Amino acid sequence: MNEYPPLASEAATEIAQAYASFGNLSSLFLGQKSATIHLRLFPLLLEETEALYEANHPGQESEESELIELYRKSDDQRSLFRARCRKIMERDPLWVTMQGKRRTTLPESVSDPGYVAIERAYEALSR
Repeated sequence: MNEYPPLASEAATEIAQAYASFGNLSSLFLGQKSATIHLRLFPLLLEETEALYEANHPGQESEESELIELYRKSDDQRSLFRARCRKIMERDPLWVTMQGKRRTTLPESVSDPGYVAIERAYEALSR
């Protein structure tokens, strides 16, 4: 059973959904998202969101991990979280394949739904 509040899984879900539709024409025109990509990205993103949450809310009944320590020692958790979440996408072979010949280096702008989802997640998890 997940010991973290639903906030961590909701944040991971939102980020995964945003990137599951990134560059997917059917999602653009029909609103359909790739469930396969979402399911591939979710566990990795959940690990990130839980680590960020734990780093900012000590005292949870959980095992310490290197990832939690990485966030605790970071001078800029926001940039670290953003970079690690984006690397999850950029390294996933299925996500890269779905992008075809498009650039797979993700933009950092408010016009990118994934970037916005990561920023929202950071705000919620670090409060």
